[in-house]
Amino acid sequence: MTTKFSTKTPKSFNIWRKTFQYIACNWVIINMIKSKYKVLKPEGAENIDKTKKYIVASNHCSGFDPFFIASQYKLTIAYMAKKQLFETFWSMVLMDWCGAFAVDRDKVDVSTIKTALSIKKTNWHLGLFPQGTRCHSGRMENITKGFASIAKKMDTDILPIAIIVKDNPDNPNGKKIMQLKAGKPISSKGSVEEIVNEWAESVCSMGGFEYIRS
Repeated sequence: MTTKFSTKTPKSFNIWRKTFQYIACNWVIINMIKSKYKVLKPEGAENIDKTKKYIVASNHCSGFDPFFIASQYKLTIAYMAKKQLFETFWSMVLMDWCGAFAVDRDKVDVSTIKTALSIKKTNWHLGLFPQGTRCHSGRMENITKGFASIAKKMDTDILPIAIIVKDNPDNPNGKKIMQLKAGKPISSKGSVEEIVNEWAESVCSMGGFEYIRS
């Protein structure tokens, strides 16, 4: 069902939301992350051309992921977020003011796709999680292919990012390690299947995950 949170125009991605996202990611939530994890320096920043726009696509580990990626690579990203995150007041405020927009995982609304495509007219990047939900198994499977179709419609390269959470061998009883790795951008010129496989293989290679093909 279409809601005001699934529909955004290019004007929605303004300086106020950009500023709010920057403050939330770099001043507030990053400190929450560091209180729970040992954060390592991100890798692969050299693969990101700051003059280009990307579809930022990563595996999904926790609710921190969108903010962590934006903070570590200094990117302004509008994320597709499950509609349930807009059902409670403070979560709705955080999601909306960070530029996120709602998606119904069971039936993607036309307004959601229009919002995703409209981001190309802004100076933001589109962010999403092709797994659709959080996964801690170390296996890459059940990948939704819609992100590849959106990339082709937007004619925009995909930036693959691996979110790695693992035990700290130097302090096994302490904080877990959390780190990001960005791979080389993936062209949207291939077929949907080729894009999906290349993305999954890239993320699995960087993160040490197992790719289970459907």
